[in-house]
Amino acid sequence: MSTHRRAVPAVLVAVACALSAGAADASASAAPVSVVVPSTNDVFISQAAPETVYGSAEWMSVCVKTCNDATNAERRALMQFKVSGVPANAQNVKLTLQVRSTRTTDTTVSAHMVTGTWSQTTTSWITRPAFGTALTTRTGFTADTVAELDVSKAYTGNGTYSFGLTASKGPVAVLYSSRTTGKGPNLKVTYTPAAATPTATPTTGPTPTASPTTSPTVSPTASPTATGSVPCLPFDKPAASTLRSYDKKVFAFYFPPYPLSIDNKDPAKDQYASWLDPAGSNGMYAEQGGHSRDRPLTRPVRSGDWRQADFEVEVRQAIAMGLDGFIYEHHTSTSDQRFNQFPKMLAAAKAVDPGFRIMLSPDFPTTKGAAPDKVISDVLMAKGHPSLYKLPDGTIPLAPFYPERQSPAWWDAVREKLAAQGMKTVLVPIFLDWSGSGKTEWNDSVAGYSSWGVRWQSSTDGYRKSGIEAAKRGKFYMAPAALEDMRPRDKRYWEPSNSGTLRQSFVKAMEGDADIVNLLTWNDYAESWLAPSVERGYAPADVVAYYTTWFKTGKEPSVKRDALYYFHRSHRTDAPFDASKQTIGAISIPYGDAATNNVELLAFVKEAGTLTIKQGTDVQTKEVTGPGMVSFKAPMVPGTTPVFELKRNGKVVQTVKSDTAIVKSVVYQDLINHAGGGVPCSRPL
Repeated sequence: MSTHRRAVPAVLVAVACALSAGAADASASAAPVSVVVPSTNDVFISQAAPETVYGSAEWMSVCVKTCNDATNAERRALMQFKVSGVPANAQNVKLTLQVRSTRTTDTTVSAHMVTGTWSQTTTSWITRPAFGTALTTRTGFTADTVAELDVSKAYTGNGTYSFGLTASKGPVAVLYSSRTTGKGPNLKVTYTPAAATPTATPTTGPTPTASPTTSPTVSPTASPTATGSVPCLPFDKPAASTLRSYDKKVFAFYFPPYPLSIDNKDPAKDQYASWLDPAGSNGMYAEQGGHSRDRPLTRPVRSGDWRQADFEVEVRQAIAMGLDGFIYEHHTSTSDQRFNQFPKMLAAAKAVDPGFRIMLSPDFPTTKGAAPDKVISDVLMAKGHPSLYKLPDGTIPLAPFYPERQSPAWWDAVREKLAAQGMKTVLVPIFLDWSGSGKTEWNDSVAGYSSWGVRWQSSTDGYRKSGIEAAKRGKFYMAPAALEDMRPRDKRYWEPSNSGTLRQSFVKAMEGDADIVNLLTWNDYAESWLAPSVERGYAPADVVAYYTTWFKTGKEPSVKRDALYYFHRSHRTDAPFDASKQTIGAISIPYGDAATNNVELLAFVKEAGTLTIKQGTDVQTKEVTGPGMVSFKAPMVPGTTPVFELKRNGKVVQTVKSDTAIVKSVVYQDLINHAGGGVPCSRPL
């Protein structure tokens, strides 16, 4: 494993939705509109385990009271949806609950309206909300096939709808949850816009044409959207081919030990689940409360070449963010197969989109004067591959991390030996620390400069200075950008100011006229990550897509659709923890910006309005005078779950409730920023 990785190393955070209405035809023959809304909460509860919360379960069970021949063992499923944008005068409104079964059964299931407050992260059998009378009943489910239940009787207008499923006969019905690969519950809303009501024409997206009940095909030349649904982003992202036509590039640093799945096991029992569990990995990380605090979005067990299939998902996720490729830290290993998957990553890039490129970050021996033979053989594995990234002059950039552990002359020798093997390379060192001064002895050996960067907002101006200095030296500059860095194992974290460090990293890169931005990292869940994840969903990815478009085009994107995102911790940094269990002591800031304890609403608004952050009785508002992106923060209020709103003309346009409650005390510190929100759509995962 690379020497710079000090740490070896649940559920899909469902984004709160704002349903886009279809265009209303002013004629008497208005076409029906059909839009699918994914669940914002879904979980099952068990009478046999009345206090257990199954918020990390990957499936939902529905079973009769005598489930599996046990008494008092009933299981029920709960799911919640947020509907908005349906015109008040809409006609023939129909709500259809869509669930997908993991297996074929003849179970009889009823759908009920559910009242009361509940959450997938806190609800158990004993805290379950009230179930109303049955709205509809269905018998029979087919494996991996959508089953529909008509719940139109529940419709009362725009708002939040909760439904519960119960079983009256048959074996256990096992349904996919939102924590699986795009197969969770949906609510299909179909209606006919009233005639002669052109004011209902939406400004938030194209007219939906069909109910998307299957995952969309993601085109490498267009921003991924669900067929018949609204775009995934609050702005119109140019097609991938258009973004790649710009000289500016954006890559993400890929760390092989943390792929989408490590062992292709049930996500409830896989290696990531073990790392999240304080008692997992034979208690190796018990003193810190588990190896990590987050994991990649989950998917069911795969058959066939699952490693390449997983890489293809991550390539699609990166393309959706506007990225040009991955910077892949590569070396072969005799003991860890995760490091031996470089050929599959290259194959995945080629299979998904030939325009998506892989830049090499070769690992190397750090003993002074060590032979570079293994580095040479590792790099040669990519020789001639069409997905290998090349500069416009045809040379292949090598971007090693912390290269100063060897001398410039050592790297010159590496490049000479590669050239003798037919690979013309240049060096783009990712120094451990470089802010625009020093390292002049490297100038004759490099084509560009970069660094691992910082993880707190006040020091990001170093990226501007570095870009200016690199240009003075006649070299290009690759600026780092990161959301945050939190390392339970090392008892350290740095204050990211919610999404502030990430956003300012891009701003300073642009001010310094950087040529490339390197996102650090895509997937190091023990330190810093930006890939879509369980505890953050796609919120960081959508912000990256916005700034990537800005960085490449030189123009801040115009907001076309309202979207509310949030970033906040689950507790204050000074909240009490159980020192008898977290025996390593407090996880603290070693240097950099002081801790802040704010809830951030990052709002993308298409026109003026009022933003609100509600935390219990604490209500903070901010007036927005025009379209654009707005960061609005309020102090965290322990004992509450934040709710975020956008209002216009006194009416609520959009509401997002955080999936993360702010607690007063904890057993183990969890100092990452949880996130959520955005526009509902189908995603690569």
